[in-house]
Amino acid sequence: MRLLPRFREERILREEVKLVYQNYLTGILGYYFATVISTIILHQVSHAEGIFYWLTASTFACFIILFRYWSIKDKETIAKTEAIAQVCSLFSLGIIWSVLPIVFFDGDSTIVMIVITGITAGVAAAALGMQSPCLPIFLAYAYTSLPALALGFFLLGGTAYTGMGIASIVYLGVLTHFAINLEKMIKDSIELRFENLELIEQLQDAVTETEEANRTKSVFLASASHDLRQPLHAMGLFIETLNSTKLDAYQQSVISHIETASEATREMLNTLLDFSKLDAGVIEPQPRPFRVQTLFNKLEKELGASADNKNIVYRTRETTAAAYADMSLVELILRNLITNAVRYTETGGLLIACRQRENQKLVIEVWDTGIGIPKEERTNIFREFHQLGNPERDRQKGFGLGLPIAKGLSDTMDLKLSLNSKPSSGTVFRLYLPEAEISVVEDIPSDQPPNRFDGKQVLIIDDDESVRLGMRELLLSWGCDCLIAESADEALALTNGKAPDLLIVDYRLREEKTGREAIELFRNKLDTNLPAIIITGDTAADRLREAQTSDALLLHKPVSSLELQRTMASLLEKT
Repeated sequence: MRLLPRFREERILREEVKLVYQNYLTGILGYYFATVISTIILHQVSHAEGIFYWLTASTFACFIILFRYWSIKDKETIAKTEAIAQVCSLFSLGIIWSVLPIVFFDGDSTIVMIVITGITAGVAAAALGMQSPCLPIFLAYAYTSLPALALGFFLLGGTAYTGMGIASIVYLGVLTHFAINLEKMIKDSIELRFENLELIEQLQDAVTETEEANRTKSVFLASASHDLRQPLHAMGLFIETLNSTKLDAYQQSVISHIETASEATREMLNTLLDFSKLDAGVIEPQPRPFRVQTLFNKLEKELGASADNKNIVYRTRETTAAAYADMSLVELILRNLITNAVRYTETGGLLIACRQRENQKLVIEVWDTGIGIPKEERTNIFREFHQLGNPERDRQKGFGLGLPIAKGLSDTMDLKLSLNSKPSSGTVFRLYLPEAEISVVEDIPSDQPPNRFDGKQVLIIDDDESVRLGMRELLLSWGCDCLIAESADEALALTNGKAPDLLIVDYRLREEKTGREAIELFRNKLDTNLPAIIITGDTAADRLREAQTSDALLLHKPVSSLELQRTMASLLEKT
């Protein structure tokens, strides 16, 4: 017989000890109450004075055990040490109780026999429920008190008492069997709980790693985008300035090729910007009625050439429908869907159509005869950077962000975007829009540039010298009186207390200053609500959210000359 515990893994043993301690105080008090009841009954029946010595020993042992229990109750202890202490405590109580049947059994008194046998068996049964979480603790008590009960019967002699002794041993075996099963169940439960906790911890670690990877990806994209946008923005300014000068045919051809390459780079960077805006949650839809055909005409004019270059047909079905949604966001969704269709269609062509459905619903459909999408990939294609049919990562086929952006924008506007496809035959995307109740046409701005800005003074603040020089040359060609500065303080010195007509600032300035702070400084110093434009190459989510809080108009590098002219015109005509 082994009274010391078979010590297992520390953390499981700790939990077993805690379970024993949950009922520890009740168990010890119950044991002491049983000793008091036994003492009173036995003294009344047998008048044995020695029973009080036994009660005194029980009292002293219970006091020591309870004193230790209260002294360590709220302290961190070693599980193995506590298990040994509990084994010793229960062993001492078992030894004390074993005196009762061996010394005070009286074959001539039925009441004495019943009291000692009944209480001994009852206390052992109670110990089974309280101490079985840690088997050695239960065995330390049961294998002292119950064998002593059997020995007491055997010492009395006679067939009946011998049978009672054997019954006591059988009872001990049954309790042991139950205790082993209970401990196994409890141990399995503890191990399962720890496994679940470990799985939860692994899941949390995986989520943390995923979030960190996503954050790192966002930071990388934002940094790369910003660093690329700066020189590209400056290059665009110089190209536009060159275009305004007299060039011969060869020079004009070279400039045209440079513009094409610049536009392709701009398109890829704008795709990253759209994705960053979605990620930052700064896109706020502004729905209004617009004619769908007007949008179709604009998209065909801009994207039809790319289909012609691949010798595929680009066709739009005429419609008189009017939709109610944010036209610019719908345009961006369709632009991504159409661009994606052109990229993955080699023969045949594509069709853009609008169908009217019941319940004032419109469905804009983009059909193509491209490579199609397998059924198992129809969810994956809306994941960022996931592309089909592009194992070589050909950048002419984009980044794999077009469809995620389209899906994200449709979700932002609470619009349904669905698809149906047959591999090697083609795909159709369907965008469901509410139909406008009134025929109010939102005119799409003309591609014709606004008027010149002769005599208007524009102040430019940018920490990049090439951007400052490029902006100055471009604005001078538009008739502006242009001042350039590297910082807000330098710009204030240039103005001599006189407010310019317009302020154009880069968002990220030196010494961790921002364009927003520069605008606020000018408005406070000059005491005027100076119109301003913030131009930024940042695509980081926090930067975008911060920039959106300014009342200045926000443009993103590289800015096209037409976009800059329109924005300047909208602000200067109010002054």
